[in-house]
Amino acid sequence: MAAAPPIRIGVMGCANIARRSVIPAILAVPELRLAGIASRSKEKGEEFARSFGCAHLGDYQDLLDRPDIDAVYMPLPTGLHAEWAAKALRAGKHLLVEKSLAASFAEAHGLVALAREHRRVMMENYMFQYHTQQAVVQQLIRDGLGEIRLFRATFCFPPLSAGNFRYDQALGGGALLDAGGYPLKACQVFMDGDIQVLSACLNDSADHVDIWGGAMLSATSCGIRIPLQIAFGFDQFYQCGIEVIGQRGRLTTFRTFTAGEGVVPTALLETPGQRREIQLPVDNHFIAILKEFCRRVHTDDVETPCAENLCQARLQDQVRRRSAQPKETAPCPPN
Repeated sequence: MAAAPPIRIGVMGCANIARRSVIPAILAVPELRLAGIASRSKEKGEEFARSFGCAHLGDYQDLLDRPDIDAVYMPLPTGLHAEWAAKALRAGKHLLVEKSLAASFAEAHGLVALAREHRRVMMENYMFQYHTQQAVVQQLIRDGLGEIRLFRATFCFPPLSAGNFRYDQALGGGALLDAGGYPLKACQVFMDGDIQVLSACLNDSADHVDIWGGAMLSATSCGIRIPLQIAFGFDQFYQCGIEVIGQRGRLTTFRTFTAGEGVVPTALLETPGQRREIQLPVDNHFIAILKEFCRRVHTDDVETPCAENLCQARLQDQVRRRSAQPKETAPCPPN
């Protein structure tokens, strides 16, 4: 059987993640062909395109009007996705969209409906879940911990530079839609069963966007409820991993979400009388997710990413709603 022709992909925007990580990965995947870059700024777009030896396609709509482009990588801020992801799907393009896909569950639901209607793959770029370290971590959890009693996931980092779009509410800023998406996705990657948010708190900055927070969740499977805890933010000490506590041991990972090319992720497995440091596989998870994107396009697997997108958006909405609920306070009992 002849190999499928490469998927011709255009990049919508000149974001740092596109320059630093995703476009180099696109160039390394044989199943993809970089068609060019679109930008609102002609000067910036032309410079960006020259650096990768590809065409400058004009503005965003010019890219979507091209019949010779099959897919779009969209590293735009979340606040622009409702407009441009919808236009891309209506133009018949498959989509790899930077997280978060949408600013609300309602927006995500509308985009998923369009992806289903037009039979287009729409994936959210949570690349870490396709890193080969995760399969090893899952095996360590199954083999070394016994029944799980607690799962924690944390992604926090120091303040961003002034003017970063993540501090702009109109652009879909805030920690929940940025850093918070990673531990929420990790709950889905590592834990089975129905996941629900029980309580949450979000703390705002002077810019009126949430900059740190956390939530308590549960995963229910076969009548067993396992507590899940997440923490996230961009105003604190760097943390990037999961912790799983079981009947027989504890597993802690480091660089779960950001083990890019050349980074050696590690884990610590603790059991009675033993502490074992484990070197996990090195991988390029940007290449890994692009290969998965190509596989889904070639197999017409529209429904899997649609279900994933809705689950992620539902949990993010639950965190927001639980945080906004009035807190009941009771007087402390007398001593």
